[in-house]
Amino acid sequence: MARQAAPPLRGGLGRWVAAFGRRAFVVAGLAAVLGALSGLALGSWLAWRDVDALAPDRATAIRLAPTVLPGAFDHEVDYYGRHTFWNPYSEHTLHGGTGVRAGRAHVTGTVPAQTRPQQVADAVAGQMRANGWQEVRGTVQTLPFGTVEVTGTRDGYLAAVQFDKGDELNPAGLDFYLMWAEPPGHLRDTVLGGVAGALAGALLGFVSSRRWRRHGQGMQWAYVTLCSVTLVMLAPACLGNIPTTTGSLLANTHREGPGPSVYWGGFVIYGAEPFAMLSVLLILAIVIGCFLPPIGAVRRTSAINF
Repeated sequence: MARQAAPPLRGGLGRWVAAFGRRAFVVAGLAAVLGALSGLALGSWLAWRDVDALAPDRATAIRLAPTVLPGAFDHEVDYYGRHTFWNPYSEHTLHGGTGVRAGRAHVTGTVPAQTRPQQVADAVAGQMRANGWQEVRGTVQTLPFGTVEVTGTRDGYLAAVQFDKGDELNPAGLDFYLMWAEPPGHLRDTVLGGVAGALAGALLGFVSSRRWRRHGQGMQWAYVTLCSVTLVMLAPACLGNIPTTTGSLLANTHREGPGPSVYWGGFVIYGAEPFAMLSVLLILAIVIGCFLPPIGAVRRTSAINF
């Protein structure tokens, strides 16, 4: 029965593809991929829109330091990477950046001499758990230098404590970094953005290819040119938004600790952002062409009737 039904199904699918045209499926497929990657970036960015990109202030860092550090600490607070998530290193221009950084506050702690890395890890982890920090994780690397990293989250913050036992030339160091934690809805918003972008891209590809077929040959070539140039201009930024363990494919988060991840790194690499912005004009031209009356085809028909 299945074998008998297969040929009619294949024939029906072939007629359906022919009715739309193979070009429509190619355009829709490419548009869906670009739309999905753009949607990932947009969803991730929207999840972070309410988070201050600057590091937590001095009062917050000093208040939380005793809940993390088991001993005394320096009340001086240093700041690193105070860049916005959207376009770091750009200085409010369009040339893009080379990575994505979140602000972080730094406090220096103290440890007794000859303290072993495992002892520091246990002390810090115990201090954090006793003071309400969640998802406390610690890693100890005894070779070659003897380093420790303990991380945890609380009240929307991410804490990362690093210990280096030092050597004959460098004293032991205990560093506490305070950053913003990843928003709770970040994964949900990122996935929803990708799905919505894929659907919107596929729909635009199908509809535009179908509508532009009403035009003459010159307009057909204009459509192919608009699609090709849009692909070239938008693809670098979109490919850079592919999710990885450190953020997007072309932008590392540059953070101590496990996160957060941001997935619009393709729009901050050098040169990708202005091209992506200009591609919006080409997409708008494609949409406008869908609503224009048939051009070229009308003239050809009139000439034949004459």
